[in-house]
Amino acid sequence: MSVTQVSSSGLKDSLATRIDALRPELEQVSRDIYANPEIAYEEHKAVGWLTELLKRHGFSVEVGVASTPTAFVATRRQGDGPAIAFLSEYDALRGLGHGCGHNLIATASVGAGIALADLLDRHPGKVLVIGTPAEEGGGGKIRLIRGGIFQEVDAAMMFHPDTRTQVLHWALAVTHMHFEFTGRAAHASGDPEKGINALDAFVMAYNGISVFRQQLREGARLHGFLKEGGTAPNIIPERTSGEFLVRARDTAYMEELVQKVKNIFQAAALATGCSVKLSFEEEPYTDLRNNMVLAGLFEENLRRVGVHSVEGAPWENAGSTDMGNVSHVVPALHPTLGIAPADVPGHSQQFLEASGSLRGYQAMVDAAKALAMTGADLLADPGLVEKARAEFRRET
Repeated sequence: MSVTQVSSSGLKDSLATRIDALRPELEQVSRDIYANPEIAYEEHKAVGWLTELLKRHGFSVEVGVASTPTAFVATRRQGDGPAIAFLSEYDALRGLGHGCGHNLIATASVGAGIALADLLDRHPGKVLVIGTPAEEGGGGKIRLIRGGIFQEVDAAMMFHPDTRTQVLHWALAVTHMHFEFTGRAAHASGDPEKGINALDAFVMAYNGISVFRQQLREGARLHGFLKEGGTAPNIIPERTSGEFLVRARDTAYMEELVQKVKNIFQAAALATGCSVKLSFEEEPYTDLRNNMVLAGLFEENLRRVGVHSVEGAPWENAGSTDMGNVSHVVPALHPTLGIAPADVPGHSQQFLEASGSLRGYQAMVDAAKALAMTGADLLADPGLVEKARAEFRRET
């Protein structure tokens, strides 16, 4: 083993030891976030706990970046060198709390950032922890991209809890559509002919979507729900509303599907005599691009902490994330670590329980270590940063 390898080995051991020492603080904040779930753009408690922890460990913190009250950037810098960002998610699911494990993501990135920043006196550069709200709908990272937060970032990294540990895990592009049908109310028994049934319009649209699924390409997904379907059984429903998601493996096909879904909703309105309003409150999430240079480094470091990734179809169980948008702006890494058995569905009560389990908190620590070590590789050898950039440029 060379002197350089010995030095690198000792450096990474020190990172692991540092994160073990941080574990009580990280786990306490993660438990607090878990017990106090906050949905998109309402994550004020989570931001307070996370930024207070970062300040205690020497980071300068700016809250409210990109005109977003629950977004933040925490920074430690020494000299010139690569800018390494760890992305912290902390929003909860509507109605299910942290059934996606964002409490673990939040503190894994904070732990990685704190540990890596302690090495800046040996390997100059810049370490950022970027607080990104509203991943579960709302597109917080997209706001930060627009606000210029990633302009000087050389690599952006985070992990996500899952039922499997995979270094390479793709995500689908997605568009979030809100719909509203408006008809005319009438007595459902005495004057039904005077009404225009907005619920019928939704039923026709829903059935149209169901039939259309037969013609979808592999990996595409159409799904949604009815939020408002009427007020009483003896009143013809005057208004129905809800949400639909349109997903595909690439942005171009997603946009094609969005137009076809819009056509189905408009046809249902025409058939029933209703009017329809379709709105898109946020920019679409793009597909996720994996940077193979970063992935290779992370996989080696994950093995170093005793965790091994499993083989599997990269698109299997794919969801969507606004980390996809980040991956089209800078070299990015978004691996998964298993915290629950393979038969546990995501966004479920069982996964919620796993996100607050000892296995979940151990995955948080393991992820923090592997992320910090990957950051150390980049700080110690800026040539690796250039390799990641070169790959990124080839993909864009």
